[in-house]
Amino acid sequence: MRSAHRLAVAVAALALLYSAALAKDVDVKAANRALDAVFSKSDPKARAKEIDKLEGDTLDAATAAEARNHALELQRPAPKKLPKLEEAFQGAMNYEYEVKTKKTTYKTFAMLDLPAGISASTPVPLIIGLHSDLGTAWMELSAMRSCARDAPELRNCLRACPQALNRGQTGDDPRENPPGLREYFGWGPKREGIDTVFNLIDGLLADYNIDRNRIYLEGAAGMGGEAVFHLAMLRPSTFAAVAVRDSLPPCYYPELDAKADIDAMRKDSTLGAQKVEFPWVTCFRNTPVFWVHADADKKAPTEHAHIARDAMKAAGVAVEYIEYEGSHASGSTATIARALKGCLNVTRNPLPLSVTVRGVREDSASLGNTRNYWVEITEQSYLGKRGDWAYQILAGGLVTVTANKEDNSLTITTDGVRELNVYLTDELLYLDREIKLFVNGKERRATATRKLQFLAQTASDYVNTGDAYVACLTVGS
Repeated sequence: MRSAHRLAVAVAALALLYSAALAKDVDVKAANRALDAVFSKSDPKARAKEIDKLEGDTLDAATAAEARNHALELQRPAPKKLPKLEEAFQGAMNYEYEVKTKKTTYKTFAMLDLPAGISASTPVPLIIGLHSDLGTAWMELSAMRSCARDAPELRNCLRACPQALNRGQTGDDPRENPPGLREYFGWGPKREGIDTVFNLIDGLLADYNIDRNRIYLEGAAGMGGEAVFHLAMLRPSTFAAVAVRDSLPPCYYPELDAKADIDAMRKDSTLGAQKVEFPWVTCFRNTPVFWVHADADKKAPTEHAHIARDAMKAAGVAVEYIEYEGSHASGSTATIARALKGCLNVTRNPLPLSVTVRGVREDSASLGNTRNYWVEITEQSYLGKRGDWAYQILAGGLVTVTANKEDNSLTITTDGVRELNVYLTDELLYLDREIKLFVNGKERRATATRKLQFLAQTASDYVNTGDAYVACLTVGS
C-alpha cells in the first residue's frame, strides 16, 4: 500500500513538472499573431484547431493587457458593405432573417429605420422595439417614429422592430404556459420567441457596424415590456439600458391559488391587493431601467409596479420610474419619449465590478444563458420536484460576485447555486497575487493563471457582447 501511495505521489509530481514545462509565457508579438490566426478562420472547426494550438501558453500582466485589447479589436471588424434591403412600408426597410431551433427553422422579419448617412465605417447605436400582444412590428416602429419628435436621439439609432413568431398563440394567464408565472409571454414561451430577438441582434451585429456599448431594448405595454424585463435579466451583458411601458418584471403570487382566475381579478380590480414577490430584480443591477407606468393600471397593477420599483431601488438598480395619470397603455407620446431619451443617454459599462447572474432551468422552455459579463453559473439546485408548483414558478439560482482590487478579493453570495466560473482580467484583480474568496461568508484562498488559449476562446465565443478574459476560477458554494 505504501509503495502504491509513493508511486501515485511520484506520478502526480511528474505530471506537475510536465505541465510546468509545457506552460510558457509568450510575448506580445507572439500572442497577437496567435489571436490573428484564430480570427482569420471563419469555419468553427478551423478556428477551434487554432485555439487548441495555444494550450500551455501563459501571459504576464503587461502582455495580457495588450493581447486582450488586441482581441477586443479583432472582435469588431466593420462590415465591408451594408446589406441592400427592400422598402417594406412608408420608408421602413424589410429585414428578413431566420430563427433556428433543433427541429425547425422559421423565417421571419423585422422592420428597420436606418439613421441618415449610415455607413460601414461608423458605429451606430441599436434599439430593438418589441410590440405588445395586440401590436405588430410596424405599429411599434411607427410609435418609435412619433417619439423621435421629443427624443431626437432616436434618429441617430438603427431602429429595429421584429414581428413575434407566435403572436396570439400564448395565453395571457402564464399558468397556461409553464414553467413560469408572469415569466413567459408572447415572445415565448418556447425558445423560438426569445431567439426571435437574440437572432435579430446577432444578424444586425454582423451586417452593420453596431456600437456594442449602445444596444438598447424597449417594449410596448404588456407583452413587449414583459419580454424586455425578462430578456434583460437573461442577458444583461448585452444591453446598455432598457425602457418599458405598463409592464411588470417576472414575479409570482405566493398566496394565490393555482386555479384562481387572474383575468377576472384584473377586471374586478382585486389583483393589485394580492401579495406579490419579485425575486429576481437584483439582476437589473447592471442594466438601468426607464419605466413608464399608469397610475390606474389594472392589467399590470400599479400597486405591484410600486413594489417592484422599490425592490429595484433597494437592490441598487438604477431605475427611473415615470408615472402618468391614466389606465393601462394610455401614456402620451411625450411621456414615452422621456423614458426613451433617458435610456439612449446610457452607455454600457463592459466590465462592472459587481455582477448578479440568474440561472435558468434545464427544461426545454428555459431560455437564455447562465453567463453574464464575467460570471457563469455551472451547477444549480431547484426548489421542489419537476411538476411541482414551486418548481414551475421559480427559476434557477442567483449569484452575486463583487471584485475588490484593494484587498484582491472576490465576495460571492449564492442562492440555489452549487458551482460557478469566475472569468478574470487584471482590470478586476491582481492576478499575480493570491486571491481571497469570501463565499457565503466563509474565507478561502485561490490563485489564477493567465492563459492565451482562454483569452482566444472567450474572445471568439463572446464576439457579440465584446467580452474577453485571460483567466478562470471555478468556485463551489
